[in-house]
Amino acid sequence: MSGIYALFASVLDYPAAGVFSEARELSRQIAANDSEAADLAREFETALSGMRLEQLQEVYTSSFDMHPDCVPNLGCHIFGEDVRRNIFMAQLKERMDRAQVPKGVELPDHLSLVLRLLDLLENKDEASALIEDCLIPGVAHILSALRQINGSSPYVSALQALLATLKDGASGASATQESVHGEAG
Repeated sequence: MSGIYALFASVLDYPAAGVFSEARELSRQIAANDSEAADLAREFETALSGMRLEQLQEVYTSSFDMHPDCVPNLGCHIFGEDVRRNIFMAQLKERMDRAQVPKGVELPDHLSLVLRLLDLLENKDEASALIEDCLIPGVAHILSALRQINGSSPYVSALQALLATLKDGASGASATQESVHGEAG
């Protein structure tokens, strides 16, 4: 799965010049791994075809930035305004610094940054915890809100593809842990 999460990070970040080729590459790479996520990634890629970058930037802004329930900051969806979000962000920042994830202007709990961190994690337990405790619930919440606000946004299919990929990653990590624990026991 290495590289897939970085591609998701790119296509789910504020659109930049390479987003169209990254969406094609994401679709191509996912096609080799999973049919449900592959169909959704192709949907996203198809929705982008014919769009100009400026149009996609407007779609991104209207999908995520204009609605508090859809912001791509995972801590907001997991903790709300609770002080635990600050602790969560501090821990993410520490991990991102260690992994040398460039943060730019975004907060450490921004979906794209967390996906970039996930792509770089070598510790399977840490990756599994990040997927199960942070990404799956956060992405599910963003997806649910976006469907209600703008179900026709191309980002709905991108988030659905990500969620399917994360769930596959979580079940794969669980199976690996079970076989390791089963062999040890």
